[in-house]
Amino acid sequence: MIDGVHIWRAALDEEGWPGAEELPAADRQRAESFLRREPARRWVAARWALRRALARYLDQPAAAIELEAGGRGKPRLTSGAEWLQFNLSHSAGLALVAVTQGRPVGVDVEIVEPREDLVGLAERGLPPEEAAAVRSAAPAEQATAFYAAWVRHEARSKCLGTGIGSPAPPAAVAIASIEAGPGYAAAVAVLGSDIGPLHCRTLRAG
Repeated sequence: MIDGVHIWRAALDEEGWPGAEELPAADRQRAESFLRREPARRWVAARWALRRALARYLDQPAAAIELEAGGRGKPRLTSGAEWLQFNLSHSAGLALVAVTQGRPVGVDVEIVEPREDLVGLAERGLPPEEAAAVRSAAPAEQATAFYAAWVRHEARSKCLGTGIGSPAPPAAVAIASIEAGPGYAAAVAVLGSDIGPLHCRTLRAG
C-alpha cells in the first residue's frame, strides 16, 4: 500500500552504481549512443536508481525489471502491473523517482543555473500566469521564480502525458514542490485534487 507519493532521491555521482553492462540490451544501446562519457554515466546511474526504487515494490531484482517507453518516452512496466505508477527525472548529479499506487504521476528536477532571457523562455514555454510571475520577479529572484514555475509545469505535463508548450487537457492535478537540495528545483504532480502525504527517501549507489 502506497500512501500518497513516495519520492526516491539518488545522487548520481556517488560511487558504486552498477555499469551499463548489467542493464537490458535496450538500455545498453541507449547508453552507448551518448557522445560524452559523463552524461552517459549519469544516465545509467539514473536508470539503476529507477530500477532499485521499483524493486522495493515488485519484489524482483532491479536488473530483472522490464521497462518500455510509453507515451512521449515515459517509462512504464511491461509486466502489466498497472497499480504501480512512477516517473523519473534527473538533472546534473541528481535523480528523483516518484511512485504512486494507481494514480498517474509526473516528477521534474532541474539544476538552477543562470540562463539568458528567462522571461522569454517563460513566455514561450509556460502558461500565461506562470510567465507573469517570472516577469514580475526581482532580477535577483528571477532564476528561482523561473525554475520553480518550470518544474511545476513540466511535472504536470509528464503526469498528463503532454509536452512542454502543449495545451494542457482539462484535468484535476495536484502539484507540490519538493525539497531537492541546494541548487535544485523540483516538483511532483499526481492526477486528482489532493496529492496526499509526500514520503521522501534516499537511494544509495552501493
